[in-house]
Amino acid sequence: MKHLFNILLAITAMFTCFDAQAQNPLNVTQIGHLAYSQTLSEVRGALHNGREYALVGVNNGFSIVDINDPTSPVEVFFEQGQNSIWRDPFYHNGHAYCVTEGGGGLLIVDMSPLPGSTSLPSTLYTGTNIQWSSAHNMFIDTDSDKAYIFGSDAVDGVIILDISSPMSPVEIGTWNDHYIHDGFVRGDTLWAGCLGEGAFVIDVSTPSSPVVLANWDTPSEFAHNIWPSDDNAYSYTTDEVNSGFVAAYDMSNLQNVVETDKVRHPLSEGVIPHNTHFLNDYLVTSHYRDGLTIHDVSDPANMVLTGYFDSSPMSGGGFNGAWGAWPYLPSGNILVADIEGGLFILGATYTRGALLEGTVTEFGTGSPINDVQIEVVSTNLVESTNLFGNYATGTATAGTYTVTFEKGGYLPETVTGVNLVNGQTVTLDVELVPDVPFVLSGIVTEEGTGDPIEGAIVQIVNEFFDINLLTDENGRYADSTFFSGDYEVAVGAWGYVGECVQIAASLANPAPNFDLAVGYYDDFALDFDWDISGNATTGVWVRDYPIGTEFNGTPANPSEDADGDCGGQAFVTGNVEGAVNIEDVDDGMTVLTSPPMDLSNYTHAFLQFEYWFFNQGGSSMPNDELVVKINNGSSIATIVSLPTTNDVWTTYSVAIQDHISLTDNMTVRFEIQDAPPGHLVEGGIDVFRILNATAIEERSENSVHVYPNPAQDFVNVNVSEAVNSGQVRILDVAGKLVLEMNQLKQGVNRIPLPDVAGVYLCEVVVDQQRSVSRLLVH
Repeated sequence: MKHLFNILLAITAMFTCFDAQAQNPLNVTQIGHLAYSQTLSEVRGALHNGREYALVGVNNGFSIVDINDPTSPVEVFFEQGQNSIWRDPFYHNGHAYCVTEGGGGLLIVDMSPLPGSTSLPSTLYTGTNIQWSSAHNMFIDTDSDKAYIFGSDAVDGVIILDISSPMSPVEIGTWNDHYIHDGFVRGDTLWAGCLGEGAFVIDVSTPSSPVVLANWDTPSEFAHNIWPSDDNAYSYTTDEVNSGFVAAYDMSNLQNVVETDKVRHPLSEGVIPHNTHFLNDYLVTSHYRDGLTIHDVSDPANMVLTGYFDSSPMSGGGFNGAWGAWPYLPSGNILVADIEGGLFILGATYTRGALLEGTVTEFGTGSPINDVQIEVVSTNLVESTNLFGNYATGTATAGTYTVTFEKGGYLPETVTGVNLVNGQTVTLDVELVPDVPFVLSGIVTEEGTGDPIEGAIVQIVNEFFDINLLTDENGRYADSTFFSGDYEVAVGAWGYVGECVQIAASLANPAPNFDLAVGYYDDFALDFDWDISGNATTGVWVRDYPIGTEFNGTPANPSEDADGDCGGQAFVTGNVEGAVNIEDVDDGMTVLTSPPMDLSNYTHAFLQFEYWFFNQGGSSMPNDELVVKINNGSSIATIVSLPTTNDVWTTYSVAIQDHISLTDNMTVRFEIQDAPPGHLVEGGIDVFRILNATAIEERSENSVHVYPNPAQDFVNVNVSEAVNSGQVRILDVAGKLVLEMNQLKQGVNRIPLPDVAGVYLCEVVVDQQRSVSRLLVH
C-alpha cells in the first residue's frame, strides 16, 4: 500500500464558496476566503519580503495567494501542473517548493520578484543520481537548508536534499526502511508517519546513514502525520481513519515512548483527522469534513478542545473538507485549505482549557476503579477512568457544572457545584459505593412443546456489562452476581428463531423466560459458529459491527447492519477503519458457510437473506460477484450469482427445492472472490432465515389473485367470486402474524404491507377455502 489513495477516490469538486459552517465556530472566526474552480490539497504560509502569502496545492497546479490583507486574498501566481489531488508545498529562503503525486518532480519557484512583479522564475528538479517524478509529501528544515521528499516513486521512505542553493538541490542521503506518508524534521531528527508501520523517530545527522531511534504504534495503527513539541519532549500524531485519534506521547525515553492522551473529534461521529501542528502548547488540526480544531495541550495528559471552525457543509467520515491547516503566520492567522470549499483565512482566540481531573476509588477499600464513566452534565464531555482509577477532561467554557460518576456494580454518584476556570485544574476525587448483587435466572423452552432448549445463548448487555450465558439441560440460564439496571437481552440457538427484548432487572423484577419457535434464523447478534474459509489475503468474512467506507462518494462497506433485527452486527468482509482498499477482498476467495441444517421435513423451504455487494475501481470493468451455493451433503448447487453493486442492504429470497433436494445435512455458502485483474470488492450478509410453509395447506378452489409480487407498501388481493366471509393474513418467516384483515370482499382489496422488507406468506381464506402465496416485500 505504497500510495494509499492511488485507487481510492477522485474527489468531486463542489466549486462553491462555503461561508456557513455546519457547526457553530468556537473561538475561531472567518476573516477571508478565496474560492477555486479546482479542488485543493495542502496549504502552507510564508512571510516573504514583508508580506504574508498562502502557498496552495491545487488539483491542476500550484497557487500563490497574497493574504497581506486577509479580508481580500488575491492569487498572484499560478503554475500549471499534472492533475492530482495531492500537492504539498513549502516555503524557504525566498522560494516556494511543491511536490505532487501527479508527476513532474520538485517544482521550485523563485518568489523574490514579489510583490513588485508576479513573473516568477521556476524550475523542475527530478533528481540527479536518483531519478524520481512523483512524491506524496515534503518538509523543509529551514535551519539546516535541507528538504525531505517523502513517498516518492523512486524511494518509498525519504530522499534528503541540500537546498542551500535553492534552485539547485543536491542529493545527500536516503532512508528506505518503510514508506513515509508525512514527516517533520528539526535539526538532526526526523519524525515520520509510516501509516500501518507506526510512527518513527530517525537520527538524520548523517544523511547518508540515518539511524532509527524509536518506533511505536499509534491508536488506530495508521500513523498519518506527526509533529513534536518545541522542546521535543512530546510528539503528536493523527490516525487518518474514520473516528481516528489525535494522540500525545511522552518522548523522554525513546526506548519506551508512552501515550499520555488521545482525543477524537468531539462534535461529529466518524470524523477523520488529517494533519496536526504544535504551536505554543496548542494543537491545530485539520479534520476533513468537520474542519479545524484547536486543542489546549499544556497538559499533554489532558488534551482539551478550545477552538473549532467547520469549513465544510459535510460531516462525519469521508475525504472531503479541510485537508490542511497552517497556524504559523506572524499575524497569527490560520490558513485552511478546504478540498471543495477553497482557501479560508481564520482568526483564532487561543484559550486555555478549564481542566477537571481526579481519581475514583471504592468506598471502604480505597481500591482504584477503572472504566468509571464520568459525564460533565450539559456538555459533550464524557470520560472514563484508566486502570489506576484516574480521569482527566476539560472544557473551553468556564462555569459551574454537575458531574456524574457511573459504573455497573456501583451506586452512581452525582457532584454539583463544580466550578471550572480557564487555565486552572480542578481536582475532584470520588468514592463509589458497591451495589448489592443478586441471582438472575430464567428458562428457555421450545414453542409449542415446552421442551427445554439446552445450549441456548442468552446475551445480556448494557453500557457497563456484556454477559453471555448458556442454558443447561433444563433450559435454565443463571448469573449469580448480577446487578440491577436496564439491559438489552438477545436469546437464540441454532435451529430456533431468536428473540431480543429490553429488561429493567432488579432483585424485585425476575428475569424473563423465553419460548423460541423452531426454525433457522440468524441476525448475527449471537455467535452460532459459522465457518470462515478461503484463500483471500485480506477482506475475509468477519462477524462485527459494520464500519462504513466509501469509494468516489459511493458506500463500499455498510456503516450499519440491516434494519429490523436484533443487535447491530452482520457478516461483512474486512471491516476496518480507513480507506476502502485497506481491507477489501484481495488475491483470492473468502467463504462463509452456515452451520448444518435439517430440512428433510420441509416441503416449501425458502432461503432469505439481506445482502450487500460492492465491486468497483480497478483499470477494467469489474468482474467479481457474490455467489450463493447450497450443499445437501451429496451435491452442491449454485443458487444465484449477484454481480451488481448495491450500496444498500437488499433482500434476496429463493425456493431451495427448485435447485436441490432437501436433506438432513444442508449448509448455505456465500463466496466472494477478487478475480484477476483485481478490483475493489466488499460484501455483507445479514438476517439469514429459512422459511417453511408446510403448516399451511394450499388450495385453489377460489379464484384469488395476489399482485404485485414483489410488492412495496401495499398488495392487491383480487377475489373474482362473491364472498360471504373472507380474511387476509400476512405472516413472517417464523410463522408469526404480522397483519390481519377480516372484511375481505369481492373484487380488489388493497392490503397495507409491513415496513420491513423480506419474504412473507399471504394467506387468503374465502368461505372456508384457503390459498397461500409467497410474497416478497421490498
